[in-house]
Amino acid sequence: MKRILLTTSPNAFLYRGGGEQEILLLNEFLNASGVMSDIYGPTSRSLSAYDHVIHFSMQDGSEWLVDALAGSGRHLILWPNLWFINPPDTEHLDRLSRLLARFDAVIFKSHAEEAHFARHLSLEGKHVIRLTPLISPRFMRKQVSKVFQESYGLDRYAIWPGIIEPQKNQLAAVEAFRDLDINLVISGAVRDPSYAERCREAATGNVTFVPVMPFGSELHLSALAHSSLFVELSLDFPGTSALEAAAMGCRLLLSESDWTREMLENACTQVDARDIDAIRAAVGGMLAQTGTRETKFHPRSMSDAVAPLLRYLDEQA
Repeated sequence: MKRILLTTSPNAFLYRGGGEQEILLLNEFLNASGVMSDIYGPTSRSLSAYDHVIHFSMQDGSEWLVDALAGSGRHLILWPNLWFINPPDTEHLDRLSRLLARFDAVIFKSHAEEAHFARHLSLEGKHVIRLTPLISPRFMRKQVSKVFQESYGLDRYAIWPGIIEPQKNQLAAVEAFRDLDINLVISGAVRDPSYAERCREAATGNVTFVPVMPFGSELHLSALAHSSLFVELSLDFPGTSALEAAAMGCRLLLSESDWTREMLENACTQVDARDIDAIRAAVGGMLAQTGTRETKFHPRSMSDAVAPLLRYLDEQA
């Protein structure tokens, strides 16, 4: 049996966002596919119990853990989740290059992500593993209660779940929805308190902030299933949360990017995430549409989703 340890930067789970949920999903998918997988922490086994290590993120602090792992004889795989909003400086790229040198293979979940990474960092000598994004089967539900609407007294609303920080760009949506005849609901952990306060100060009466919804819970599924619109206007790329919404049949308003075009071009409306007027016009146009949009995104089963990774690990045995 393959034995895999999942690690990440030391501060990752202080504020749980999409990247942290991705670690939990991979752990779930691997164990469901007959692999012994653990997430590093007090309940994980000694390092000698594992054959391979998959490390998430290239955030500062990753070096402490990766340097300790590099001399262990374990096979090291990087899941980078790297997307630059602004061009990185030479010092930053040098740090990332030193970190990348420790790994035998790199995982990408889209061609857009791989191309973005390769523009800044060399993949020479690295094996590239290409996976599809991991989508929990919970988002395949067709019949979902209205517990979200009933809990918050909402009827017609747009939903944006996800961590609140400048890179995610919630403030643009707050400003674009000003005085529109629809509620905007924002639900997510706060990574940047000052930015979250700016969002609250800019909000008009039709913007509601609600606590983080447990991932894949009835409340979370209900919020998506009965929304008029799913919104995610991040400055990097929308990511797995948008795919989860697509799988549930939501109408999607997303920031335009190579990733969005690759994954959801035929199942969403794309807009310049920095253009408030364009966002506002897109919302109005989408709400005027009738009928439902047939998503083109069809998630894979747990075993199929991780199959390329498992094949690669078989080759290393």
